[in-house]
Amino acid sequence: MNPQKELSYDRLASRTKYYQEKSLQLEKKLLFAEEKMEQLEIELKDARENDELNEKIQQQEEELEAYHQEVHRLKEQLSQSNLTAMTKKILSFEELLETVEKEINEKETLIESYKSKIKSLEKRIKVKNNSPEELGSKLVDKENLQLTAYFNHSLICKSESSYVIHGSFHMTNNGTEELDQPLVCFRFQPIDYTNLKGKISSLEQSTISEEKQEADQWVYIENEWAKEARERGEIWVAPMHDLTIQPNQTISISDFQIPIKKQFEDSIIIEAFVYFQNKEYRARAMNQIALNF
Repeated sequence: MNPQKELSYDRLASRTKYYQEKSLQLEKKLLFAEEKMEQLEIELKDARENDELNEKIQQQEEELEAYHQEVHRLKEQLSQSNLTAMTKKILSFEELLETVEKEINEKETLIESYKSKIKSLEKRIKVKNNSPEELGSKLVDKENLQLTAYFNHSLICKSESSYVIHGSFHMTNNGTEELDQPLVCFRFQPIDYTNLKGKISSLEQSTISEEKQEADQWVYIENEWAKEARERGEIWVAPMHDLTIQPNQTISISDFQIPIKKQFEDSIIIEAFVYFQNKEYRARAMNQIALNF
C-alpha cells in the first residue's frame, strides 16, 4: 500500500477514535448531571415540607439551576464536537480522494510513457529492418531507375583550427518509377572527422507527439552494423516514416552541420551514396565536399 494512503487512513482512524472517546466522556457527564438533578429534586421536595430547610432549598435550587446550565452547555459541546468530528472526517476523505486521483493521474501518465516507448521500439525495429546489411553484388544500375543526388554546402571558419560545414543533401528522382525508403551513407575520409549533426536525430529523440513530427524526418541507423560502419568512417541515415520519391520529385536532408577540428595539415573528403534495397538500386552523389588545409 502507498505510504501516503496508510498515513491518511491512520490519521483518520486516530481522529475518529479521539472524538468517540470525547463524546463518551461528555455523555457520562450528562448522565451524572441528570442523576444529580433527580436527587436534588427529591431533596427539594422533602425540604419544602420543612420550613427550617428554606435556606437549603434556595441553595439547592441555585445548585439545580447551575446543573441545568451545565447540562445545556454539555449538550451544546457534545453537538459541536460531533459536528467538528464529522467535518474533519469529511476533510480527511476529501484529502484521501485527492491523493487517489493524483495516483491515478500518475499511472495514466506512466501508461502514456509506455505507449510512447512501444512506438519507439516499433520504429527501431522498422529502421533496423531497413539496415543495408546485404548490399553489394545485388545492387545494379537500371535504365528505368535514375536518381540524381548532390551536396549544397558552405564553410564557416570559427577559429584558426575550428570550422563548421553547413549543408544540405538533395535527391531527385529522374527515372520513371517511384523510389521508396532511401538509405543514405555519408563517407568521411579520413575517418577521424566522422561527425554529422543537425536535424537528423536518434530514435530516442524522435519519440515526440505525432503533431510535431516532420514528414521528412531523418534518423541515424543505430544497430551493430551501423556502429561498425561508423568505425569505417560511414554514417548511415534513414527516413523515420515511410518515404517515397515520385518521378521528378526532390527530397532533401536539410541544414546538417559537420564540425571540423583541424589537428594536422590534411585533406578532408565527404562523399554520399543512396541505396534502395527494395529496388536493388544505388546512386552516388554527383559532387563531394572536399577541404584542403
